[in-house]
Amino acid sequence: MAQYEVVRLEGAEHKLHDRLQLRPRDHERVLDAVLWTLAPGGSETIRAGRNFIHMISKKQGARAAWRACGIALAVAAISAHAESDAAAADPQRSQATEAVADAPIVPAAPMEPAAPTPAAAAASPAPQTRVRFARGNYKPGIEQLRVVRRENTMNNVAGQVALNIALSVITGGVSVGAQGFSKDDLGGATLEALKDDPLGVNPAIGELSDALSKVATGIYRKRAEAAYATALTDGSAPEEIEEARKVQAVADTPLLPGAWHLVYENLTGSDELFRLKFGAELGRAGFMRPPASCFYQSEPVAWSEWQADNWQRLREERAKAVTRCTETLSATPEKFW
Repeated sequence: MAQYEVVRLEGAEHKLHDRLQLRPRDHERVLDAVLWTLAPGGSETIRAGRNFIHMISKKQGARAAWRACGIALAVAAISAHAESDAAAADPQRSQATEAVADAPIVPAAPMEPAAPTPAAAAASPAPQTRVRFARGNYKPGIEQLRVVRRENTMNNVAGQVALNIALSVITGGVSVGAQGFSKDDLGGATLEALKDDPLGVNPAIGELSDALSKVATGIYRKRAEAAYATALTDGSAPEEIEEARKVQAVADTPLLPGAWHLVYENLTGSDELFRLKFGAELGRAGFMRPPASCFYQSEPVAWSEWQADNWQRLREERAKAVTRCTETLSATPEKFW
């Protein structure tokens, strides 16, 4: 700031002032010296001011140019003070700017694809193999729990033809063809109270199918691993190798339903005892090879007890039936899945 004060005071002192009054044309040289002192880098604003002063000097004479020179000096001093104050107020910013300007240009490294996060990996579960439910020889209706009562046998034998079209059921080998008919072959009726309750759905469609699907997944994964290992060494094409490693989505062996009903215990008498019966088969019968089968039946229980506590006894027996059949069918040799 002291530098600009000297210029201003010297401009007001008699030596420089008198010289410019006597030799007006010298103001252009003085103006050049002052302007380049204030802005040695050649600011565009100051350069434009100098050109403007020269133009006035040529067209309007020295006196007008002198007045313009004073205005230009004032503007230049203000501009210089502003630049100096801004730099003093933020020296770190100025240094950072200079550092960035002087830093060598380094080419940007190519971006690598981001590695999958654990959450993304968890979002892609391992392939599963599903055991499908198939109605097989049963008519529609086997999917819901049915109740077979005495009157179904005594009054309407013809109309209660078994849901099993083949007239054989998974109830210990009882067959209509051999013994006329069995109460276990009768269709019975669905329960209105369980119409929309999952409790009434045949477990072969839900829990048992889910449990056996876990077993099937393990079996089919091992098959895929073996097929993949073979494909890597037998000259298979790349697409054949990729296909070999895929885990089959649906098991070849279907799950067929069996009994899922509450059946009266005694044809004669007045008791209201019923047994819950459930059965299922895994796989279709082949040459000299019957399908794997399971069967569960509860102890006889009074009808009122079945209904008590929102069918709590039925829930408990259902869970036992699923456990029994899961254990039995899971033991089926792998070659039959």
